[in-house]
Amino acid sequence: MGESVIKNINDYISANNISLTKLAEASGILYNTLWAILNKNKDITVKDYIAICKALNEPLEYFIPEGKKE
Repeated sequence: MGESVIKNINDYISANNISLTKLAEASGILYNTLWAILNKNKDITVKDYIAICKALNEPLEYFIPEGKKE
């Protein structure tokens, strides 16, 4: 499921033209860590996922694929 979540976050970032630098600052995640997560070089933690959702002003279930929200 992690890869689907990362894909959804990447799609959202692209569609909304969001700067990784600004997202890193808003989420409190180091830029290098955020880049590694979004490029699938590092697993996303629950803490990082929550920070990304809060920084993007989206509910926690927003990036979880349909059918996995149970």
